[in-house]
Amino acid sequence: MSRQCSVSSCTQQTSGFSSLCELHKRTMRRHGHAEQKGVTVHELQPFIERVTARRAKNPASPTWPLLQRRWEALTGHAEATLQAYSTGAPAVSYERQTAEQLMVLRDNAPGDAVIDVALAMFAMGEQRPGRFKSDKAFGFQLSRRVRGLARVNAGSHRNARTGRMKLTYKDTPPRVLDCLAESLKVAFGVAGMRLAELEKKEAEGMKSERQQLHDALKDLK
Repeated sequence: MSRQCSVSSCTQQTSGFSSLCELHKRTMRRHGHAEQKGVTVHELQPFIERVTARRAKNPASPTWPLLQRRWEALTGHAEATLQAYSTGAPAVSYERQTAEQLMVLRDNAPGDAVIDVALAMFAMGEQRPGRFKSDKAFGFQLSRRVRGLARVNAGSHRNARTGRMKLTYKDTPPRVLDCLAESLKVAFGVAGMRLAELEKKEAEGMKSERQQLHDALKDLK
């Protein structure tokens, strides 16, 4: 017997044995939560620009080569996993697919770009926590935005209404998105949280300065 989808704003009937309708089942699979919206490139761009500005402001910081080495270690482990699998060693399917995803990224996207997008996602998660419906949903968005750097992961189609070509990214199994997100969190999570703290502190400093200026202007005669 069908029931109404468990998403409060949805009036559709459930699909199969799920408590969700077909649309929200697909959303759950793609985004980690039935009500999570995908983070767009345009939406993330201001956070990427802040990371880029932080790099420019601190060019001699050991942070950047350390993060690059973490990325190389992560992809090195992925390569070793796939080499072992090719010689007959057993491997969990989603871990093997995660290793394949990391190899695609290594071969098709600059390491700095991967690092900057990951850091930008952590900053966004700290500054706009309401944008993500759960920790798992954040992880899926982190994986999807990093994967988006490798155009080989994308296909394209023409929008019938606008006539423009639009990129569409191939769906990845949820277990792979989860596993990739955990790998990225281990590699870049601490740096991402620190960057978010610096951004918050600077924003608070600017707010305080504006308030001081406002108070000073009131005393002008």
